[in-house]
Amino acid sequence: MSVALVESIQRAVKDDRVTSLASAVARLHECGTLEDPDLYLTPCPEHYARRLIWSDPGNRFVLVAMTWAPGQTTPLHDHDGLWGVEIVVAGTMQETAYRLVDRDPEGRCCFIREQVRMATKGTAGVLCPPHDYHTFGNVGSEPAHTVHVYGGAMARCNVYRPEADGWWRPESVQLSYDA
Repeated sequence: MSVALVESIQRAVKDDRVTSLASAVARLHECGTLEDPDLYLTPCPEHYARRLIWSDPGNRFVLVAMTWAPGQTTPLHDHDGLWGVEIVVAGTMQETAYRLVDRDPEGRCCFIREQVRMATKGTAGVLCPPHDYHTFGNVGSEPAHTVHVYGGAMARCNVYRPEADGWWRPESVQLSYDA
């Protein structure tokens, strides 16, 4: 792992502005720092592969590399209250953003789909709660690589399962790394 990569992220996180972090990650991509093949795993057939690149000792952020086989996507999920920055290093990803508009007494959620965007090599995105509900997946014909910076160790998140009546039921899931 590149020391320059971690130091650049540390400086941007110190600014305490996610927008400056997104710019820093985009600059790292432009200079080729994120293209190191050692950052990425081989695609897993069952799910996208997650590799922890760096965990800040002060728990201010983690840096994660993901590898996506063609067609792999996340379910609708949140980021457990953490901000996030993501950049596409290789491939074509589709992100669909949702807005939470209601919760019923059972804890089920009602969402409105707000935006669908295609993200290609070099495209960076920002997620800040409460606007962190989305799906993300590889819509290309080749494996895709993405790098994600989260505002802390994201050990769990809520995944939302659709129900027949239009509501979504949250399910807390533990997250792990593949290597």
